[in-house]
Amino acid sequence: MEKIKLAAQVREKTGKGVARKLRQSGLVPAVIYGKGKDPQALVVDPQEVKNYLAGNVIFDLDIEGLGTMPAMIKDIQKDVISGDLKHVDFLHISMDEKVTVSVPVVLVGDAPGVQEGGVIQQLLWELEVECLPLEIPESLEVDVSNLGVGESLSVSNLQVPEGITILTSEEETIVTIAVPTTAAENEESEGEITEPEVIGEDKEETEE
Repeated sequence: MEKIKLAAQVREKTGKGVARKLRQSGLVPAVIYGKGKDPQALVVDPQEVKNYLAGNVIFDLDIEGLGTMPAMIKDIQKDVISGDLKHVDFLHISMDEKVTVSVPVVLVGDAPGVQEGGVIQQLLWELEVECLPLEIPESLEVDVSNLGVGESLSVSNLQVPEGITILTSEEETIVTIAVPTTAAENEESEGEITEPEVIGEDKEETEE
C-alpha cells in the first residue's frame, strides 16, 4: 500500500464560527491525535481528501511547522444534505506498529450451488484485521467456486497473507448458498399430513 502525501496547516482557533468560515473559504477543519500526544487542530483541503475517503489509506500528513506524520482517517463528518465534507479526524500511526482496520470482503468464482438453483447470500461484507500499515490489503477474496446448495464458508475457512491476523470470530459465516424459498416451502408442504375436514362434524358435536 502506498502512502499519499497530504498538506495540512495548524488551526490556531477553534469553534463553530471558525469552522464555518473555513468551509466558506473552501477548506475544512481537521484534527490529528494518537501516539500519546495531545490532539492537534488542523486545516486541510477537502478536494485532496475526498478521493481517499473509502478504504484504508495511509497519509504522509505534511503539517506546516510540525513536519510529516504518518496518519490514517479515523472518522469523517459530512453535510447530511449536500454530502460535502465537514470535518476529518486523523489517527497518528507508526509504520512499524500494527493497526486494527476493517477490510472489505469480495466474493470470487462461480458457485455450483447457484447453477443448481440455490441463492448466494453474503452475510459478512468486511472483516476486522490486524497488521502493519503497509501490509493492509485492499480487500480479502473469498472463493465460492466449490460451494453447493446448503454449503457455506466461515471466517475459519479463509486464508490470508502472512502478517495479517483476522480478529473477527472464526465462527462467523461469510457466505452461504441457500435453498430457494419455494423449494424449501414445497419440501415442508410434502412433509406435512393434513387430516381431511369432516363436514358437519362440529355441528353434530354442538347438538350433542
